[in-house]
Amino acid sequence: MATEEIVSPKRKRRRCLPVREIMEAEEEKPEFKVIDGLRYVVPYNFVLRTYAKKRWFDQSILEVLTREFQAYPASYYKSALASGRITVNDKIVACEYLLRDHDFIAHYVHRHEPPVLDREVETIAETEEILVVNKPASIPIHTTGRYRHNTLLKHLERKHSKKLYTCHRLDRLTSGIIVLLKNTHKAKEYGALFRDQQVKKTYLALVDGEFPETGMSCSEPILQVSHKLGINKVDHDNGKPAHTDFKRLHYDSASRRSLVLCLPQSGKMHQIRVHLAHRGFPITNDPIYSRENWAKKSTEEFSKELTEVLFKRDNISRLLNKEQESSAILSSKDSSDQVKSNSTKPPDETSPKLLTSDSETKQIADKLTTTEPTNMSSTSHETAENSENKLTVSGDGIKQAAEVSMTTDGKFCLDGKVFERIPQLSYDEKCPECAWIRLVPALEDMFIFLHAVRYELDGSFYVSPLPEWCQKEWIPAQFHDLLQISSE
Repeated sequence: MATEEIVSPKRKRRRCLPVREIMEAEEEKPEFKVIDGLRYVVPYNFVLRTYAKKRWFDQSILEVLTREFQAYPASYYKSALASGRITVNDKIVACEYLLRDHDFIAHYVHRHEPPVLDREVETIAETEEILVVNKPASIPIHTTGRYRHNTLLKHLERKHSKKLYTCHRLDRLTSGIIVLLKNTHKAKEYGALFRDQQVKKTYLALVDGEFPETGMSCSEPILQVSHKLGINKVDHDNGKPAHTDFKRLHYDSASRRSLVLCLPQSGKMHQIRVHLAHRGFPITNDPIYSRENWAKKSTEEFSKELTEVLFKRDNISRLLNKEQESSAILSSKDSSDQVKSNSTKPPDETSPKLLTSDSETKQIADKLTTTEPTNMSSTSHETAENSENKLTVSGDGIKQAAEVSMTTDGKFCLDGKVFERIPQLSYDEKCPECAWIRLVPALEDMFIFLHAVRYELDGSFYVSPLPEWCQKEWIPAQFHDLLQISSE
């Protein structure tokens, strides 16, 4: 039951105080484990708190929990309410309890966060008021959903022993420049620059298809059709104005992929991804907007399809329900054996080309780890030909079930891919999540080919190194100054 804000009952419901300020003193220092290039947070006890929102009034607590916080099934919420793991005004209440104004809900959890790539955050620039960094892919900027300590903001605050403030954002799967501020005054000042579109932003994207050599622009309006799923679409009737300019940097005929320079003139969520897909050149490994004919589908149809896609692609927090009949077999299996990687020959650096296959995409994923990781997914090569013990996957707000098979060596096959089980780093007998089996995410599902490479604001500019998936030779000479690339 994650929440990001607390509203005081003694004041008007005008301003929300972030939970991170209220709860900071109650938290113990997190413990981290790095396993095969992924950084895990050892599960910890935590209390999620919120006041009842107006839209919840006169609805049962069980109805609100199952609708608003879908990380757990209704059966869990019934048990948690009965046992006191969820309380209202510090009291145990029945499932039928109707929420009212000023009701204070608390949820006592043993928190399990998804892993992120174990990458050092590179500092691009720093002053007394500003910190500019190169955000690695896979890590969210701030507390959201199941992420709390495995976030960029928390990581940097621990490193610098100082509170930091955001003024813009990047998607979890996107890498590149993030501007952070060291005081609220500067955060408000820079936040206004981003809101008023006074920041010149430059991105790199690897897309499917032969992008026009002359480049193109897109001024299609964008509508957010689902805040919960983060879905946006071009909508000429209800969308908000958005404009992006694109320039082709490189094209590889063998892979039919193009490297594109993206210059957004506005700041809508997923703007570059939506505009590229709408023009017929989706980012190659975009888990959402690379879907075939997605723009032609109705909002409801696309939302349903995307739910199923995310269920299979975002393997970070897939849950195997231990209450299934095969749970005894699963719990006895040794999850420490690793799936061996099937390496492929890297591209010839003397003859630069874009990625030609999914296996080469995976090579880039392997580069994103700081160690020599075991291939925990083996997605392009292993199948479940010898699988058995079919189970049902559920959880994380995805109600649709998916069939999962267990291989003879104790691994799991989902959507034709083989996965390891996330190691159990701590155990709480009262925690239902400790009994669930979570799957290690596929490395190639932890990033997309989109990178914020240059920002200009307040009289200064900041440039990050090229991402691992972009070779220097792909950048034409006329763009070397813009991207601060040496000619050597």
